[in-house]
Amino acid sequence: MTDIRIIKTKQNIENAFVSLLNETNFTSITVNDICKRALTSRSTFYLHYLDKYDLLAQLFDQQVSLFSTIVEKRFNGLILGQLEETVVQFYDELVTRQPVIQALFKLDGSEYNLKQKFETILYDHWLAYLNEKTDVSYKELTAQIGASIVFDTLNWSFVNGVNHEALSFVEDVRKKILTM
Repeated sequence: MTDIRIIKTKQNIENAFVSLLNETNFTSITVNDICKRALTSRSTFYLHYLDKYDLLAQLFDQQVSLFSTIVEKRFNGLILGQLEETVVQFYDELVTRQPVIQALFKLDGSEYNLKQKFETILYDHWLAYLNEKTDVSYKELTAQIGASIVFDTLNWSFVNGVNHEALSFVEDVRKKILTM
């Protein structure tokens, strides 16, 4: 069992880092900046991370893992026919991670391109889902459109909040695409 103080310290460091990413670019951020914002010492920082790149890598991997798990649940829900509750839960879960996700989305030119990683995960799940449905034409194109709809709806939900009517509209669009 992990000490609650360690968990809290890592949360403070991660929150400080995300806050700084929202204010400035990654290359301008120093370990000292992170420590000042997190109200922790540099030695404490280095107990948990090698450097700011290690912090970024851990945060990136954490978000990718969480997103993959959430997407997997969504597609399992689709397969089981639990459409509406699955869609709402998907966006509700991701909107709670909005500050971290949006901060990491700003790093689109780096090897830590969260937008691209999320889009790839969505595309791969859509394509796997469509490959099980042999009656869908243009599977790769349909997978790309489906992934784009989900990703764009996520971005829209970050700005506007989770709106059940909007999600219902998006679900209707998804159904129409799958029946073409």
